[in-house]
Amino acid sequence: MTVTPDTSVCRQCGMPLAYDAFLLSAEGKPASPDPELCLHCASGTKIVDRTGQSTDNQWILDLILRTYQAKSRGTRGLASVLGKVNSVLPSGIRSLTELVGSVPEKKPGSVDAMVLYSGGKDSSWMLIDLARRGDLNVVAWMLDQGYQSPAAIRNAQKLCDSLGVELVIAKPPRDPMDTLFRLGFTVNETGDPELMRSAMTYGSACWPCFATIAAQATLYCHENDVAFCFIGTQKGQNRMDLAGSPALSGGALPPVMSMLDKFVAPMRQHAESNAPESAELLRTAECRSVLIPFYEFVEKPPFKEQIADLERAGWHMPKNTGACSTNCMMNELGRKVMRGQYGFDLYQIIDAHERRLSDDPTPAPVAVLDEDAVRMGAKLIELTPVERLKFGVDK
Repeated sequence: MTVTPDTSVCRQCGMPLAYDAFLLSAEGKPASPDPELCLHCASGTKIVDRTGQSTDNQWILDLILRTYQAKSRGTRGLASVLGKVNSVLPSGIRSLTELVGSVPEKKPGSVDAMVLYSGGKDSSWMLIDLARRGDLNVVAWMLDQGYQSPAAIRNAQKLCDSLGVELVIAKPPRDPMDTLFRLGFTVNETGDPELMRSAMTYGSACWPCFATIAAQATLYCHENDVAFCFIGTQKGQNRMDLAGSPALSGGALPPVMSMLDKFVAPMRQHAESNAPESAELLRTAECRSVLIPFYEFVEKPPFKEQIADLERAGWHMPKNTGACSTNCMMNELGRKVMRGQYGFDLYQIIDAHERRLSDDPTPAPVAVLDEDAVRMGAKLIELTPVERLKFGVDK
């Protein structure tokens, strides 16, 4: 007998209630006392956000980069002094001190910054901003997992050429990458609560891809002694915190290696047990790089203005990758798989976290699936007829 997944959402923040209930059960916590609210909203919990309410904290990013460039040696020294009396400082100053104190040193021959670059609109707008700063040696690093839109790759090359930025494209072998995707699509069959929690949070297709990006990015960071790794996430999109707390909520810039335990290791262990050849894609290397979640500092312009900025730089919106992506042709199939297995997709979780942080009382409408993009993804990865029925591609 087929069980219909629960698609209901919290009436206040829009969090899928099935996801909320699963996390509470996995953590041994009581269920929400209100059947129409997630526990967060029912209990009035506030997410700790030490970066302030505004997302326009560009001055802090400027301070970090000035400190790195040694144009503000006094700032690093002051941070060191204040760090010794950190416990008695107000929380805002304490967080800023920790942030500045975590800035890596500039070293000869190292790459100042790599952008985890997808070719989509947000990572492209971020790249433009960073490249135009002039005194920062920036490299755009992209993973082409076999399903990057050809338009996205053309955009990436054209934009990097116009900006004078090196574009590095890592291209893993197709068969092991496809195996990782299929492992993500079938996590629900394992019965493993930790694996299922990760798949629900990071996405049936996105988790294998993001884990590969994170792992292979450490190899580049290690080989090139990268100082900063910029990611195009914003508050509510922190991939390392299932509760949605911003990446900067801890004060200091998080090390790239901090992604690995929560994000890469579970997928690698799952692959090692079920498809060892694909686990090699998740090999990592030690590095000193720190993560900078760009949109936790810089406020993204309204959609139309952002697209206009990008088009002036030569970027054009791809038309064939689905409702929630401008670069990945596997994204919509992943959303379809999640909807069929869990009753929701990862974008609903992200939107709910962002709403909790902004205290916006109106849940966003659930994005409609682009069924043509779903079928295209299924064709590209060569799902068998049995898999197409299993994942809901064919009725």
